Amino acid sequence: MAKKENKSVIPLLAGAVGFGIFAAILAMLYLNAREKQLKAQYEQNKQRQAMVVVANADLMKGQEISEKYFSQRPVPIEFIHGDAVSPNQFSKYVGSALTANLGKGKTLLKSFIDQEFPRDFSDIIPAGKRAMTITVDDINSIGGFLRPGNRVDLFVNIPFSTSGFAPQLIVEAQEAGLLELLPDEVLDQIPEKLLAASGALEDPTSLLGSLSPSDVVIPVVQNITVLAAGRDPYQETLDRLRQPQQRSESSFSHITIEVTPEQAALITLAEDKGELVSLLRNRHDESASDFTSVDPADLFGNASKMAAAEQERAARAKTAAGVDVNGNLIDADGNKIMAREQLVAAGLTVNENGQILDKDGKVVDPKDIVIAADGTVMTKQQLAAAGLTVNESGQIVDKNGNLVNANNIVVSKDGKIMTQEQLTAAGLTVNENGEIIDASGKVIPASDIVVAEDGTVITKEQLQAAGMQKASGIDESGNLVDANGNVIANKEALASAGYTINENGEIVDKDGNTVNPDELIIASDGSVMKADEVMIAADGSVLSKEKLAAAGLTINEKGQIVDKDGNIVDSDSLVVASDGSVMSKKQLAAAGLMINEDGEVVDKNGNVIKKDDLITSANGEVLSKAELAKSGYRIDENGQIVDSKGNPVSDSEIANFAKSQSITGDTRISGEYELIIGGSSEDGVAKSQKVALPVETKTEESKK
Repeated sequence: MAKKENKSVIPLLAGAVGFGIFAAILAMLYLNAREKQLKAQYEQNKQRQAMVVVANADLMKGQEISEKYFSQRPVPIEFIHGDAVSPNQFSKYVGSALTANLGKGKTLLKSFIDQEFPRDFSDIIPAGKRAMTITVDDINSIGGFLRPGNRVDLFVNIPFSTSGFAPQLIVEAQEAGLLELLPDEVLDQIPEKLLAASGALEDPTSLLGSLSPSDVVIPVVQNITVLAAGRDPYQETLDRLRQPQQRSESSFSHITIEVTPEQAALITLAEDKGELVSLLRNRHDESASDFTSVDPADLFGNASKMAAAEQERAARAKTAAGVDVNGNLIDADGNKIMAREQLVAAGLTVNENGQILDKDGKVVDPKDIVIAADGTVMTKQQLAAAGLTVNESGQIVDKNGNLVNANNIVVSKDGKIMTQEQLTAAGLTVNENGEIIDASGKVIPASDIVVAEDGTVITKEQLQAAGMQKASGIDESGNLVDANGNVIANKEALASAGYTINENGEIVDKDGNTVNPDELIIASDGSVMKADEVMIAADGSVLSKEKLAAAGLTINEKGQIVDKDGNIVDSDSLVVASDGSVMSKKQLAAAGLMINEDGEVVDKNGNVIKKDDLITSANGEVLSKAELAKSGYRIDENGQIVDSKGNPVSDSEIANFAKSQSITGDTRISGEYELIIGGSSEDGVAKSQKVALPVETKTEESKK
């Protein structure tokens, strides 16, 4: 078998390397040749370029040509515009103006340049408009801040008699039955009631003239461009470049405005007949005035509108809905209405669970928090205790629906809410530390204050003088205690008043509403009542609903004292005897008595009658205990009038006794008389009314 011969690969490798070197040499030679070709072509093209002036920014029509806005750039000769400005020509155009907009990088052309633009001031007046110069003072030049290009409104303060209103014309048109033919702008100036009244007079001209306003302010032109302020003209270019208009004069006495010919005529008349008033407006504001004229009477109406708007704003409140992740108070739409730091300043904190806590650590429902317009933080419960609520419009109102200004609300350190009027009526004020003080400067704790149903503020001292006391809390056994922890009413008394203690140890009423202990008053007989069931009489005595009921009086749903017929009785007209009997000034007058300036009961001769000797019967008559005793009557332990045997005396018998008793030393005679009022009704019959005169006194002199 023949042996296989091995061949070497070295020759193959050497050949491959050689071919690679040869290819590289060829590539290098090609690139060198191409480089020389391109350089030659570039040099050839370079010789065919020229330098031109181009804009280095977007320039507006009217822009002044300056070196800072232009630069030079090479451009192939075949692309150069025949009107292009070269660098060596540029200097003679500096200071000229562009007659067209020029974009960045665009060539400056000679056709874009006007060395006389604008030729004069008239060139800035648009076609169809006119320039008019009017005199201004420091006020109408807006303190000298008025600049060219601003937009203004012109009003005129003019006597009404020269404003185009002619009473004689109205009268003649009215007499001829052609009133409706007068222009609406004339008729609109005359109130209908004034026209109706003038029709019934022989000389209605004097009426229309005398009742017309003295001066009126009328809009003349609006949204007018100021072309010049003093001698400084408007430069449109500066506006387009968002640069301020130039002003060489710090003050000026005239301005030139852009108007139509008709507007110029109106301004001329207004300037001649009245006093022009200029108003500067925002350059982007296109609105117009919504009135034709304003006269002095409108000042009162406008003041009332502003007062009502402020009252509405000051009474506005925001109700919270919760807190966000940062502990800020938010409304139902998630808008922040109070920062967490503000809540802390108001005595509220937010725990790690996102709950709002009061200073005692109790959880507060965010929906119960109310933020007044002045930032005061309150709860709905605090407002309710003060007889206030938040209506559906988000305003704080009292029980009668009247708006309550947040600035008049006082929140004491212990959270009681009162109004400035309530405190003032009680002779109390708030010092700089937010403490309630009396006239002597003594601090009165809010816990010692009660707000009655009618909003009257009653102090602890007044309650004590009436044999009443205010609760401060409840003990573990469910008894009401005072500030010192002494039991002042047991839970049985609470139950008899319709209150119970729930599983949380809170007092609740029959409707399940939580009642704070400090809202409860304990009478001298141990009965329990709410603070809003008491009132203050004219002599400072505290009245309870029970005492009022004994006098035939009640408190209606609006917190007003009314008699059995529903007539409102002013609480200031009520006095209280030492035994708690309530009497009104009307009842006293029926007995020939009155209240003097010192609050004492006196007869017609000024003799003081002790309240201790007076009592009010079930029928409402004021009786003398001394006179009762003379007739064999007395008052038993239940406050009833009984005879010598202890039998109750009937109302009719007491009424007969009241007619004949002599508290003032005179005999009382009651009767009913027909009083002729005077005038006549539509049927021609004189008006009359029966009036009860319950008391007529006959002195010993008159009896003789």
